Amino acid sequence: MPTKNPESPNPIGRPSKYDPKFCEIAVEYLSEGYSVTALAGHIGVARSTVFKWADENAEFSDSLRTGQALAAKWWENQLREIVQGGQGNATAAIFGVKNRSREEWKDKHETEITGPDGGPVQIQEIKRLVVDPTDTNA
Repeated sequence: MPTKNPESPNPIGRPSKYDPKFCEIAVEYLSEGYSVTALAGHIGVARSTVFKWADENAEFSDSLRTGQALAAKWWENQLREIVQGGQGNATAAIFGVKNRSREEWKDKHETEITGPDGGPVQIQEIKRLVVDPTDTNA
């Protein structure tokens, strides 16, 4: 039967490997462009553990978000250097930027059609007409 551990935020089970020094490590490591998964490997835990710690520790959560923002900055700097200097792998840099700053760097654009009252339009029917470009009577 599992025993209680007073040092763990979970009353039953082994103690957490979380250490407050991971806050500084997260910011430092992620600021070099690494992903959260790479951070997890660097400190020797699973990616899910990193997010669990972020849920349980406000300071670590803030550090993780700051680090992720700095990782995005690192990748944007890489892309800028490639554009300015003409050297490097632009595709890899674009991939890195898009994966770390999805909202600002997404390709998908959403369009909403609204009616005169500003509400959504109900489309009743869509017709497709095929026209022969050689037919002069069309």
